[in-house]
Amino acid sequence: MNKFLLTLLILASMIALSSCKEQRAVKTKIDEKYSVCYMAIDKTDTAWLKLDTSDKKRILGEMVFNYSNKNRYVGLIKAVFAGDTLKGNYSFKLNEVDKWYKNPIALLKQGDNLTMGIGEIYTLWGSGFFLKTVPINYERARFIFKPIACK
Repeated sequence: MNKFLLTLLILASMIALSSCKEQRAVKTKIDEKYSVCYMAIDKTDTAWLKLDTSDKKRILGEMVFNYSNKNRYVGLIKAVFAGDTLKGNYSFKLNEVDKWYKNPIALLKQGDNLTMGIGEIYTLWGSGFFLKTVPINYERARFIFKPIACK
């Protein structure tokens, strides 16, 4: 009986201690006070980007692509800054259909502009990732985001 009580006491202590760990809140809403907006135009295609810079490392954002072929991509960015590069994921819907897609994204900060890199993507369990053996190319970028006033 004493072994049972001791085991029960240890188990209760472990549960209590593990629940005391500080939980980091996951941010899901953009703080308008810290928003920075950008626009990129490539011939007849336009992209719009809004980033919440309240946390200098973890960035939350919104991105919209409007293509001349009538395709419209609307979604969220969750990324981190590593030096001068913002790397993360873009989760989006195509033409407002209720199906989510997820692709990697890399934006290189060059002065006030953000250049969207092009890389080789592989898909694993429905999510895209950049192939680590192929460098991301910023020279062939279609979209160079320039700062604009947020609306």
